[in-house]
Amino acid sequence: MADRFLRFASSVFHVLADGELVLLDARSNEFVLFDRDASRELVDAIEGRAMSSLAERFIAEGILEHAVSMPRLNRSHAPGLDDFSWSESIRYKARHHASCPSAQEVLFAGLSLAKVCVLLKCLSLCRLLKSGQANLCSESPASATLDREICALIRAARWLPCKVACLEFSLALRERLARHGVNATVEIGVQKYSFMAHAWLEVNGQPLGEPEHVARSLHRLRGTQ
Repeated sequence: MADRFLRFASSVFHVLADGELVLLDARSNEFVLFDRDASRELVDAIEGRAMSSLAERFIAEGILEHAVSMPRLNRSHAPGLDDFSWSESIRYKARHHASCPSAQEVLFAGLSLAKVCVLLKCLSLCRLLKSGQANLCSESPASATLDREICALIRAARWLPCKVACLEFSLALRERLARHGVNATVEIGVQKYSFMAHAWLEVNGQPLGEPEHVARSLHRLRGTQ
C-alpha cells in the first residue's frame, strides 16, 4: 500500500541514537525518550514492517503521519559528553570571546533576548527554528563582530528577569548576526544517559561560541528527510 510507511510530522525533531529514539515535539517543547523495545516498535512501523499500538497513538496525536515512501531516519553514534552545562558554555564564551561592547550594543542585545523570551512563550519552537534557518552558505562573522555580540548578550542577560539559557542565547545571537549579513542555524543536540539537551549556533557547519567537541559529541536532532 502507498501509505504503509510513516514519517515524523514536520514539528517533530528526532534522532535514533544507538538504537534508542529521542524526540523533540516542537509544538509543546517537550522531549520524549524511548527504550530499545519501544524504539524498535516505532522504527518497524515507520519503515513499513509492522504497525503497533504506540505508532497508532502517535498518528492520532499528530506525531507520526503516513508517507508514500520510506523516510530516512536520523541516526547517530556520537560518543556523548560526561558532563556539560550552560554555565560551562557561558564561561567558554566569556573566556574565548572577550570584548568591550558599547552600551548601545548591550541594549540592543537585551532587546533581542527579551524578544526571544516573549516569542518562546507565544510561538512554537518549530516555527522559531524555521523562521530564521538558512541553508545557504554564509560568510563567517568577523572575529571582532562575533566577540562583541556574544559579550553584549552575556552582559544583557544579567539584567533580564526572564530565563536565558542556551536556546534563548542561540536564537538571540542568530538574530544579532543576521544584522551583519551572517546566515546562521540553531542546532539542538542531546545525549541519552544523564539526559541533557543543548542548543548552539553554527555557520557552514562550524559552531560559534562553543568548544568544537560539544557539537561533535551530541546526537543532533533533525526533521524527517
